[in-house]
Amino acid sequence: MYCALKVPYGPHARNHYDLFIPEGSEESALTICLHGGWWSQGRNEDLRLLCLALAESRIASATIDFRSFADGARAGQDLIDEIRGAIVKILDDSAVNGMDGRSLILLGSGSGSLLALTLAAQLGEDPKLRVRGAIACGVTPSLDHGDGMAGTLAKAIDQFAGTQRHALSPLHIRPEAFPPLLLLHGDADAEVPAKLAHRFHLKVVEGGEESALAVLSGLGHQFVENPMDRGGKAALERIVPFIQEHARAPEAEASFCDPGHRGAAESSQP
Repeated sequence: MYCALKVPYGPHARNHYDLFIPEGSEESALTICLHGGWWSQGRNEDLRLLCLALAESRIASATIDFRSFADGARAGQDLIDEIRGAIVKILDDSAVNGMDGRSLILLGSGSGSLLALTLAAQLGEDPKLRVRGAIACGVTPSLDHGDGMAGTLAKAIDQFAGTQRHALSPLHIRPEAFPPLLLLHGDADAEVPAKLAHRFHLKVVEGGEESALAVLSGLGHQFVENPMDRGGKAALERIVPFIQEHARAPEAEASFCDPGHRGAAESSQP
């Protein structure tokens, strides 16, 4: 397996990424993993175990570190632009190591799921890239007050929103902007209620796009960081088949204009 840790992509100390390319993953999409922490805590190292677990299924992945608000980021679009720059460099790096260098799947944990979903919609308009899918673990689809999120998050949510609250809120992005989605949410999430994951899922499906939702019993806001525990295993059981289905799917290029997508929702005990 090719493995590169803390590869720099920008001027800030937190501008680095880890890349894992196992044998047999060539010419498939690269999974980009984005950590949670409400843009003030968390590091890309939090998702290294997830990347190693994906590698066991011959799935290539990378995890990106990016600035927090305490490190000079002003609003959410700053973070999205920073991550977008990292993705370009990571895809170049992966191409040198046998990947196709254009295809990706975005995966976010906790508040990183908001980054993954919003970035997937923005990158879908880039003709140089193929966004095959997006995975949200601990779905964070809204930046609106009154949607039931924990009151302690209001300051972070407002700073992320800046002057673009609806433009950066997946619930307000048109459904056709999204690639196929996998949404995983814990029914014991005390930070973002599961009803928001259901609401987002229904909006995407009613818009004719592809979304699958699983509500996992007993899990909180973040659960993919340790793929060996109960919640991590339950998530991987859904994440791996989704990536394997979409990483090489030839119909992916038509997914944005095909109105015939279907959605599925389930409740599950991990």
